Amino acid sequence: MNVFAQFLVNGIVAGSVYALIALGFALIFTASRVFHFAHGAVYTLSAFVGYSALVIFNLGTIASFASAIIIAVALGTLINEALYEPMRELGVSSFVMMICSFGLLIIITHLTAIFWGTNPVVLWRGGQETVHEFWSIRITERQLGIVGLTALLGVGLWVFFKFFRLGIAIRALGNDSELALIYGMPARKLRNISFAVGSALAGVSSLMIGFNVGIIDFNMGFDVILMATVAMIIGGLGNVSAAAGGGFILGVIQNVALWKIDSKWQMALSFSILILVLLFRPSGFFGEKQSAVGL
Repeated sequence: MNVFAQFLVNGIVAGSVYALIALGFALIFTASRVFHFAHGAVYTLSAFVGYSALVIFNLGTIASFASAIIIAVALGTLINEALYEPMRELGVSSFVMMICSFGLLIIITHLTAIFWGTNPVVLWRGGQETVHEFWSIRITERQLGIVGLTALLGVGLWVFFKFFRLGIAIRALGNDSELALIYGMPARKLRNISFAVGSALAGVSSLMIGFNVGIIDFNMGFDVILMATVAMIIGGLGNVSAAAGGGFILGVIQNVALWKIDSKWQMALSFSILILVLLFRPSGFFGEKQSAVGL
């Protein structure tokens, strides 16, 4: 039973990272109605920028997170302004924009590999760290920090979207771009803000997972964007908060499953869950049965 509880705690930690990634991915989807697969490229590049600040230039943890967030926000907003908005003006369909986004994911990922190399790099070598033990369940200070930071950001975003004018306007944009104008906010500006916030979450989560596992890899964006897509759909497509819940569910199931199955089956397990949800609960675990966008 203690082994199961340990896997459960590990799942909560992994689910915290998935939730943050899915939150940013779903926020961008809600505002733009585009499956922004290039979000994975933003995630990867920001991780390596943070690595350079921390390891190569020895600027410290705060500077590492700051640099990752800055590059993520800049790249995410640039992608929207340079790619999606011109396509939107030309009347390009969301499907074509999704394909272009996937191509951009491949391009930026390989440019990252050219610059930093194709081998995994060590972000954190471990060493002395406080480990807390509760009823034979072990959790490190870093893991507690991951869960705590995710909770803080999640609550902050919920408050922002529920009670602040700008957040409410972004929610309205998900339903109708004309509706957002009621709040005095042009749709294009709101989409840029959504890309900036969603990309910032990718920058934070990329380093969180890097500190948790100790290494980062140029291919990390492919797996994480697949997990973000699965989390968003099983949580409830078009519902930002539900996507975070889907991330937690996915992380917990994947890690608890390690109690009985090999880790190489994690991806297959994730998509099996997705298929089952689409068959028996198409609106997701937390989504409403009618078509709606909410938080």
